[in-house]
Amino acid sequence: MSNIIRDIKGNYLKMERELVTQLNYDVTNHQLTAGSYREEIWVNFFGRIVPKKFNIARSVFIIDSNQNVSKEVDIAIYDEQYTPYIFNYGLIKFIPVEAVAAVVQCKSRNLNPEDLEEWADSIDVLKTSNDSIVRLATYIHIGKLKEDDSKNNAIQTATRPIKILCHIPVNETNTDDSKGRNKFDIVIEAHQNSKSNEKQNKDASEETSYVGNLKITFADNDLFTVLQKYNQADKDDSLETNGKNFEKLKERKIGDYKVGHKTKKYTLLSFIFQFNQILMMINNPMFFPHKAYVDMFNKDIQEE
Repeated sequence: MSNIIRDIKGNYLKMERELVTQLNYDVTNHQLTAGSYREEIWVNFFGRIVPKKFNIARSVFIIDSNQNVSKEVDIAIYDEQYTPYIFNYGLIKFIPVEAVAAVVQCKSRNLNPEDLEEWADSIDVLKTSNDSIVRLATYIHIGKLKEDDSKNNAIQTATRPIKILCHIPVNETNTDDSKGRNKFDIVIEAHQNSKSNEKQNKDASEETSYVGNLKITFADNDLFTVLQKYNQADKDDSLETNGKNFEKLKERKIGDYKVGHKTKKYTLLSFIFQFNQILMMINNPMFFPHKAYVDMFNKDIQEE
């Protein structure tokens, strides 16, 4: 059994190495644009690590029922099981924010802080609606329709997409939040050069010592923060914190899901556990608020 576990870990190290190599491949002299080529690699990457309940779409816009529209999103990870709607205008796709679990911005070498902040702000302005009615197994779910409805004690009142930045710097960056990286919940950097790799590979085989050139940074520290951030996006730290379960969530850190020991890291394998645990804290996107979008279209008709 131990040999099987080692083989699995080794496989993910190879995948990590291949990912970084492909992302840093020079396509200048080939019939491909670097942006399109790398974006396709990131699509394949997320397609291999997220549950099949999620769909992945490229070059889309995210909308809400208040007529807000995001900047173009390179990659959207969304759920079609509970929200099977994509509004189309020709080849352009508009996905309701209630369906979206994560949005990804792909950048190559250079980061423009102003562009990143503007893009992130266009995501943050989107608001989910809980004007939904759904039959569940044992009761009829009716979303909170009024702000003064004190009887509604649901954990999930409003969600927002996880914002992910995928970046390909030449060298490993510092841990500071400069260049707009602080606007994202997760930053994935596939850097080509790594001093830690060079040092560790001097006296050992690459297969056993490869660290990987992926660096993944999370803005959130523990699962309680994740629960609040993506389930009560309409509130400010107001989630009731009493109870053993909440205390356990505070104790469970994102860093607890790292696979590795001392200098030996399995960044890709760790990220699979970390990212999917975060997705499990959201579980399903908001139930689709049909009436809210009907009202949006009707309002526009009246204003014509």
